Amino acid sequence: MTKFIVISLFLVPFLLMGQSKNENFHFGLQFKPIITAAYFDSGDESAQWEDYNFELSPRFGQSLGMIVRYYLSSTFSSETGLNLVNRKYQLRIENSNIVLTDMSNFNLRSYEFPIQILSYVRISDKYYLNASFGNSLNIFASDVISFGEENPFFFQSTSRRKRIQSALIANLGMEYRTIEKGIFYLGFSLHRPWKNTARSYPEFDDGTNSFNSQAPSGNNVKFMNISGNYLTLDFRYFFPQKK
Repeated sequence: MTKFIVISLFLVPFLLMGQSKNENFHFGLQFKPIITAAYFDSGDESAQWEDYNFELSPRFGQSLGMIVRYYLSSTFSSETGLNLVNRKYQLRIENSNIVLTDMSNFNLRSYEFPIQILSYVRISDKYYLNASFGNSLNIFASDVISFGEENPFFFQSTSRRKRIQSALIANLGMEYRTIEKGIFYLGFSLHRPWKNTARSYPEFDDGTNSFNSQAPSGNNVKFMNISGNYLTLDFRYFFPQKK
């Protein structure tokens, strides 16, 4: 209930701006599937300790939210909004000496507040090319813990670096503008935190064999960094302005 109230308070000013008759404001919604891409350091990570092999793989996730655009001039605009981001991961473990193979799936959820400057070039009557960059504040909901799908003795705990973190954001896309039906947008965005966002601590303990059982606060514990980098395919729709 508390989270719902906080999110609602953040949304109210955006909704008021979006419903304003000021022609400089546009209010819209966006959906951004998350794409894993090794080229942007958002691919698989692997590690080996003792006889244990681990592979941490980002999975497909999504970002969903709203956006407010303010036209500064015929060439530049500013954008802000609120997004709910759900990142999915899979951690695999292997140890041939004890015939162990398993995986654990977990999610990292955060609220994103982007602030960016957008420039656009008109290429035809209703089509525009857009490019933007800026920074986002990301509030991570909580630390998480998950267990193996086949073996309850295998589990992992993921700890956020900080509750509130920031990231570089950049975007490239194209939009189709109409007066009657609004604006339709398709593009790509890069989200790149300035530092690693979290750490995943794998653990195993079946009473006979154990690994990293002192995590996450013990000495010489093993962990895998989660960079938080990701690429998204962006779908946006801006509502037509009131007359």
